Amino acid sequence: MLDVRTAMQYLNQRPLARSAARLSTGKRECASPRKAVAFSLIEVMVALAIVAILLALAVPVYQGYSVRAYRTQAQADLLRCAQGMERHAALTTGYGDAVDGNGDGVGDRSTGPVSGNLCRVASSHYRISVRTADAARFVLRAEAASGSSPVGSDGALELDSTGERRWDRNGDGDFGDEGERSWDP
Repeated sequence: MLDVRTAMQYLNQRPLARSAARLSTGKRECASPRKAVAFSLIEVMVALAIVAILLALAVPVYQGYSVRAYRTQAQADLLRCAQGMERHAALTTGYGDAVDGNGDGVGDRSTGPVSGNLCRVASSHYRISVRTADAARFVLRAEAASGSSPVGSDGALELDSTGERRWDRNGDGDFGDEGERSWDP
């Protein structure tokens, strides 16, 4: 029968068995300084591949939610500006000259970007303007603030004095296509 001492001497003669003996005794010694405990290149590459796949899935979903949130903010701005147009009409008996063109706080133009005398626009991604305004009706439009805006391809939104809501979903510049007579997605 072999005793423990003889077995250890036998194991110490074989390099692979020596590693197993070290592991079984609980000692963590490196045979050389080059064999430090670390991640291998393959493990790092696999981790990076997993992160890349997750980002490829998550980023477009996040951008979609962001565009929807910006669109909802623009819709709220349009409704707020419509209330401002109604206040203006109640004071002046018409929607004309509602836009403050020279910055003095008094409406002096019928079309143009909305100003502080009508409403405060919260959205920085959309530009709100009065497209048409006369004594009987108005049309407000929200368009992407710039071409590089995340909502650039989302299409314009419109709201008129009758409450009709339009959304140019395909971005072709008109509201005559199927499904463009509401703000519903």
